[in-house]
Amino acid sequence: MTLMMMNNPTMLSYIRREQPVLERLLASYPKQITAALAHAPKHPQHWLILATGSRLNAANTARLYMQKVAGLQVTLAAADLYVTYEEADPSVDVVIGVSLTENDPTMLEAINKARAASHAHTIIITDQKESALTDIADATCDLMTGKESVSYITLSFQAIVLTLMLLTVRSAALQERLTELAVNQELDEFSFLIENMNQTVQRANDFYRKFTIDFTNAPQFTAIGANVLAGTLAEMQAKFTEILRVPAHGYSLASFTHGGFMGVHEDHCQFYIEINTDPAVMEQLQAVKTYESRLTPHIYTISLTGEQPAVNDDQTLLLDPVTDPYKAPLMAIIPFQVLAWFIAKSRGINLNHLMYQDFQKAINLQ
Repeated sequence: MTLMMMNNPTMLSYIRREQPVLERLLASYPKQITAALAHAPKHPQHWLILATGSRLNAANTARLYMQKVAGLQVTLAAADLYVTYEEADPSVDVVIGVSLTENDPTMLEAINKARAASHAHTIIITDQKESALTDIADATCDLMTGKESVSYITLSFQAIVLTLMLLTVRSAALQERLTELAVNQELDEFSFLIENMNQTVQRANDFYRKFTIDFTNAPQFTAIGANVLAGTLAEMQAKFTEILRVPAHGYSLASFTHGGFMGVHEDHCQFYIEINTDPAVMEQLQAVKTYESRLTPHIYTISLTGEQPAVNDDQTLLLDPVTDPYKAPLMAIIPFQVLAWFIAKSRGINLNHLMYQDFQKAINLQ
């Protein structure tokens, strides 16, 4: 990494750090993860994850993997909604708070509410080594990202996803749901994916350059994929809306077919994410893409299957195949992070200058 990148970090420089930081997180396994679970129930059943914004999208990205690997019930809740409206569930045995700020009073209140009802083991996932949250927690997981100084998190998003997945692998091993061989296989698969992250960034860069004019002029963006990509799709929607400042939506396939398709128009830019999952789901995704290509020429595919799509294959970003659909989200978000950055640059958007800087102060948001 160049001195300039370290002194003047950008969203893109943080994206390029995803591979080395996630490699460090993986290399730290199982030491940090074991410590975080040292006093957790031996056979946990119900984990509650509290987060907000992109942190909640990251938790949603990991949730299905967590349930599959460790046989857990994983409940997600926005911290502010949990404090005001949710009933605290006494059956929760592990509470995980995800926060990237030194002073997070809403998260602190949410954690205290959950603990009062359940006396659950509490883990804080954070980039802050010392805060009011880490003081009250039973354990802390360091994301190893340092403070992400730009307003649109990318590196931290990926670090949260991997940390949650690693917590689950260790929990499954402690419960003897995974053998040592199975644990090593999971870690090897993570390692392979992480090794390809920089290459994925470069391919997304090249893809943007190929279609710069189309992406720059698009008045609306939509991404569509299987339900296992729910967190990825929500994060795409958040990043494109915040950064490009045009309408953007991330739809599960079911949501798109039950109403989202009504919003299509001839200038609409659509991304279809193809992964190795239930063939019936991918067949329906292909049918939707075929139909939509009659309505708009701006149809793009991000493929993690290893196969060339049949429709508009010259408008396909081919990435290395990911065999496990539950791990595919780790790679699927990267093209959207890269595209958001480059499209913003081509549109002349200065990401160092936040829009509506007085908004939070005006609404008394801490």
